[in-house]
Amino acid sequence: MTISVTYDGKSLTDLVDEITSITRNIGTGYNNVYADQGASRNGQVFLYATKGAKPISIEFKVKGSLRKIHEVGNEVASLVDSPKPAPLEFSDEPNKIWWAVPSGSPSYSINQSTSPAEATGVISFDVPSGTAESKSYTTLKAVNPDERNGTVTKISDTAYKVTVNNRGTAEAFPIIKIKHRGENGYIGIVTKSAIFAMGNDEEADRQSYKRSEILRDYVSNNWIVKGLAEGQKNSAILNDLSQNLNGTLAIDNAWGRPHIALSNRGSGSRPNNAASVSWEIPLDSARDRGALNEYFWWRQIFWLGAANQFGFIKIMVSDTNDQFLYGVETIKRANGLDVEYNFLASDGKGGYKVLKQWNFVGTHRDDQNPFNAERGWSDLLRRDDMVQVFWWGSYPQFHIPEIKGRKSAKIHVALGAFGDKPIVTHMYLDSIVYRKDFVSGIEDVPNRYRPGSIVEIDMGSGSILVDGMSKNEEEIDGSDFLSIPKGTSEMEIHFSSWIKEMPEIEIMWKERYV
Repeated sequence: MTISVTYDGKSLTDLVDEITSITRNIGTGYNNVYADQGASRNGQVFLYATKGAKPISIEFKVKGSLRKIHEVGNEVASLVDSPKPAPLEFSDEPNKIWWAVPSGSPSYSINQSTSPAEATGVISFDVPSGTAESKSYTTLKAVNPDERNGTVTKISDTAYKVTVNNRGTAEAFPIIKIKHRGENGYIGIVTKSAIFAMGNDEEADRQSYKRSEILRDYVSNNWIVKGLAEGQKNSAILNDLSQNLNGTLAIDNAWGRPHIALSNRGSGSRPNNAASVSWEIPLDSARDRGALNEYFWWRQIFWLGAANQFGFIKIMVSDTNDQFLYGVETIKRANGLDVEYNFLASDGKGGYKVLKQWNFVGTHRDDQNPFNAERGWSDLLRRDDMVQVFWWGSYPQFHIPEIKGRKSAKIHVALGAFGDKPIVTHMYLDSIVYRKDFVSGIEDVPNRYRPGSIVEIDMGSGSILVDGMSKNEEEIDGSDFLSIPKGTSEMEIHFSSWIKEMPEIEIMWKERYV
């Protein structure tokens, strides 16, 4: 049976006439390090061993005219021209990927004495990791687990024991997802050889004087549909009056999830047309209205379909006197792919000022657009006259004397167009949650991980995400990202001692093979 070979998604098998030999060997090379030979005449003292890169070589033949032989040689050279490891795949191991980089110079010998002429070639690769990984993830959950992969058992009101069956021949690096059903402040993961911890194991759940409260939650269970239904339409208080607010918002289900979208832009005498939805900030548990300390998180999509499209999303806060306080706008106002992300605040005179402008490229690419289909997370945190704005992994803070002492009362979202110009193809609000901080009371205080929040720990890349945003600073000093050994092993996952409802957990890993 002929084994087909692809490298970086391109088929070597389709280029050549025959693959005559593939050398993958068993395992990888070991490099042993010994102490310098001393006075003893019997051998050397072993210090440690390391594994080297795994070599893989492929021999092939090409038959035909000299012109064909030279053309194929050039194409093979181009195929393996990669400056970094790329996936090398063999059809006899359909679920394995070797991340390989070309090694040395490919050989290519031409024999013109045969009829037709024949060339034999050898290309060599190194696999720096020394291992292959499976294409698909193995998954382990607490609910209805596949017991071939392991089991998840609750061993106390604050801990799980996880038995993992890694059927690969090398250690694997899991991704551990934790979805919180209730508040939590600490996650500890313990194996036989390592400990990983994040949060604060001493964080308290109750204090006698302050707490945070979620007053609007349109995140969980696709509740953005509920949010649109509950909100007041076309009464938004925005940073300016440049838009006619008589359009229509509706639910769009692109990519299989609901979004608030602009279904009809409306019309009028003002230069821009928009529709809006507003939510009053409810009374807190102390029956107090308005806030000086607050946090809200949302997910939006802003993805252009063409360079001549225009539009905006405004996320704004107004005070108890129905005056604009602060907010952000994502706005495309000129031809091209450049989009603005502006942080705005009251100027204290009935107008507004732009405190910071960022720019991005409104394509589908992760490295160009923080608001593409797969991302879009953002947040704002207020502490009276200080507002913290999330922008692409950073948290700049702005001090705004004009809003000091002015309590917020409503949140407004407006989606709009510039006159009758083509509108942005994907301009949506997917979810939003509002939290009021430092409510006077004797119950819950703000905890790191709110109900519904998702913590994702990637042990291979060493990254921590909380609700889609990077939070590596949450790792506790002295802990380590850990691996799961080959075969059957155990780990325990612990949470805060006061947790009232156990989180959902999911463990995924790609099996690796030497």
